[in-house]
Amino acid sequence: MMRTKTLLDKANLKYLLIWLISLFLSGLLKFIGYLNSDVLIINNFLLLSLVFGPALLVTIILVFNKFSNS
Repeated sequence: MMRTKTLLDKANLKYLLIWLISLFLSGLLKFIGYLNSDVLIINNFLLLSLVFGPALLVTIILVFNKFSNS
């Protein structure tokens, strides 16, 4: 009998934990933003850096890992 992989396998628990932590943090930040809406004034540069900054950092890390392993 072949065993199928599910999200709750032991190998996938770290991904589930990261997913739950990110959902909790986003909900917490949304709640804080709802309570203090006058403090959170976001300009376009901050928005672009928050959106594209992490993606650029992850891309650079993946490229360096690929070239260092070859």
